[in-house]
Amino acid sequence: MTATASTYVFDDAWSDERVRIGSLEAMLDPGTAGLLDALGVGPGWRCLEVGAGAGSVARRLAERVGPGGHVLATDVQTAFLEPLASAVLEVRRHDVCADDPPGEDFDLVHVRWTLHWVADRPEAVRRLLRCLRPGGWLLAEEPLCVSLVLGGDDAVVARVLGAALDLLAELGGGMDPLYGQRMYADLAAAGAVDLASAGRTHMLRGGDPATGAAWLRFTVAKVRDALVERGAAPADVDHVLDRLDDPAFVTVAPTTMAVWGRRPA
Repeated sequence: MTATASTYVFDDAWSDERVRIGSLEAMLDPGTAGLLDALGVGPGWRCLEVGAGAGSVARRLAERVGPGGHVLATDVQTAFLEPLASAVLEVRRHDVCADDPPGEDFDLVHVRWTLHWVADRPEAVRRLLRCLRPGGWLLAEEPLCVSLVLGGDDAVVARVLGAALDLLAELGGGMDPLYGQRMYADLAAAGAVDLASAGRTHMLRGGDPATGAAWLRFTVAKVRDALVERGAAPADVDHVLDRLDDPAFVTVAPTTMAVWGRRPA
């Protein structure tokens, strides 16, 4: 679920990155599956999966489209994707901002938790829309992280997570943790039609990777030293890491906003 090579903070070579992404996939995949059902994705479709991460959605799409279809999974880091390549599932390194669109005849373009890392989000949306055949669907899912600063009523957690979001925005060259509320307007401005939207969230419980706890814990762990360098107390950051391992800790996960629309016919 990465974006551009120049702005993305995380690295496939980091020892905990696969666990972090796996927890994010577990948190997001059920909702994405429902959206793919609603759009009718099925046999023979040509699909582009942008910012494919560790490939859970790409695998799901390949199963849906079958031997008569095609799935192109792209990312700026492809180490986790390459073992998934098959006759149906193609893997390609691609930067949505820097590289030419990888085609113009897809029935579906799906992007999830990627655009908020991109510096020029409106341009990225325009590029993705151009990848579709006339009438094809663009489905974008992006976070709205307001709930993270609630911290499950733990003031230390709230303070550290707020600082972590600010830090990631700085390190990520303008990463927008609130892009979920802005992308509908970007799709409309790009010319998408038949637009619709939905949001989803759930309770994140410490120690439960399926709720996103491991995703959030390893996100904070990745930037721990940078947080401390910018003034966070080491004990406060470690408190957050401990709480995210503790089943007694519960907070609201980020809202994932989904927006979908067609390329005009």
